[in-house]
Amino acid sequence: MTTAVIMAAAAATIFRVVPLACTGDRLAVAGGGVLRLADGATCAAVVPGRALGVAIADDRATPQALPPDARPAAEIPRSAYVLAPAAGGDADQTALVNVEIAVTVPPRTPPGDDIYVSTERSNWSPNEVRMDRVDARHFRLTLQVHRGASVAFRITRGSYGTLERDASRALPRAHVAAGEPNGRVEVDVAAWADID
Repeated sequence: MTTAVIMAAAAATIFRVVPLACTGDRLAVAGGGVLRLADGATCAAVVPGRALGVAIADDRATPQALPPDARPAAEIPRSAYVLAPAAGGDADQTALVNVEIAVTVPPRTPPGDDIYVSTERSNWSPNEVRMDRVDARHFRLTLQVHRGASVAFRITRGSYGTLERDASRALPRAHVAAGEPNGRVEVDVAAWADID
């Protein structure tokens, strides 16, 4: 990152976002929006699903460390987005729709463990909502989401040390529950952070 970009970022307002993906000059964030990166800014330090700060200056985003006084992502100006999230006038904030989340866990999941959904709404609390057990390997939850909005989520066994992992043991991208009537998201957990 160039010195000019760092200086511009220091004078900008910093917002807390949860990135879902970052490629080229685009940063997709939880909540459905895509931000345009500032000239000289890169995706090098962006880890999908891990909260970070973005400085917004001249409607461009610069990823950086998350300061404790960062503003919420909901306050990012719509003009900073290449693709703005559904919110305000775009989404009916009074109408809630049910989205079913169906999860299949790996065979080595301890049989007595509960499974939880952790969302961006709770700042990724690892035991935000306990899922209903269908059988030994299948769980389900009906999540209420505002119509037209979306919620990023992950699957855990109740702690940060038991987060889901992909087949290569890396933290997968956050799943997204879209606020569409009768929505359904199916998640196959490949592995857990604490089980080989």
